[in-house]
Amino acid sequence: MNRRSLLILAAAVLAGILVGSALFLTIPKDPAPPMVIIVYGGEKGDLSFVDSASRGLSTAQENLTFETLEFTSLEYGTIEALLKNESPKRPVLVITASFAYTNATAQLASEYPEVSFLGIDQQGSSLPNLRTCEITSYGSSYLAGILAANVTSTRHVGIILGTHSDVLEGFLLGYRDGIRAVDPSIVIEERYVRENSVEGFSDPVRAQEIAREMYEGSVDVIFTVAGFSGTGAIDEANRAPGRYVIGVDRDQSDLGPDVILASAVKHVDRAVESGIREFMEGTFCGGEQVVGLREGATDLVFNPKFAGYKETVDLWREKVDQVILNTRDSYGVRYQAFLSRSA
Repeated sequence: MNRRSLLILAAAVLAGILVGSALFLTIPKDPAPPMVIIVYGGEKGDLSFVDSASRGLSTAQENLTFETLEFTSLEYGTIEALLKNESPKRPVLVITASFAYTNATAQLASEYPEVSFLGIDQQGSSLPNLRTCEITSYGSSYLAGILAANVTSTRHVGIILGTHSDVLEGFLLGYRDGIRAVDPSIVIEERYVRENSVEGFSDPVRAQEIAREMYEGSVDVIFTVAGFSGTGAIDEANRAPGRYVIGVDRDQSDLGPDVILASAVKHVDRAVESGIREFMEGTFCGGEQVVGLREGATDLVFNPKFAGYKETVDLWREKVDQVILNTRDSYGVRYQAFLSRSA
């Protein structure tokens, strides 16, 4: 190769290097995936509400690209520090999945208007960046009451609730109204795992003690509305012949195939997944959302072993909406307002 050829080759190589360098310098880096925070109302593994919320996050992760931080309690200072962070890792969506976080969620949303917030099982929002999603279980609990009234042979049924709260009041009212619609003379026993503490959702030992007392007192059907604590009542039913449970939040038939009649399912997973999806698609907005049986957010799901009762219970489904619209409780009023806004 002569001198002239070598010079041409060298020039070509140099030009290639310069072009490659220019391309390298001008290609922008991919933006960091958005960061989503989710705060559960307790530890995973509750076989109930928390696991349903976690399942919704997993479903969203299968179909969308984002990063996430998960918390089992609302550590206000920690989350606030993350929201103040100006790096690409700063959260753009915060999901709080518990009625216990209502005030804290509203406070954070007011302080960080550029961040979107989704409060599940929470009520009332006047902020454009905060959506509260109240998944009311009045309708599914009404059907649970219909079921209990048709199953009981002692005419004495019960309900175990985790604690006192407006959210759980919907379960209690629905269950009570459903039973009374079938037979007003049936005795309904109401008990709380903890009177005024969310720890009532994580104390299966106490719930089992309560269930034992109720079963020994002639109650033969118990509706458990107590998160992980409800597993204690299911354990007791498994030991007591002729005693049954109606589960909650997810289909709990696997926890007691011979004693779980049905489960008042609450689709927390759908609320989480749809909230993330809408945010990623740019359609997320604030406001107050109230959903329940009519919208498919809740349902009464039967254990196949007791599916023979389904036909009887289903006869009452079409009546539930009218019962809700006629009720004077706070949910009935809010639901009517929601329907009028949706019309």
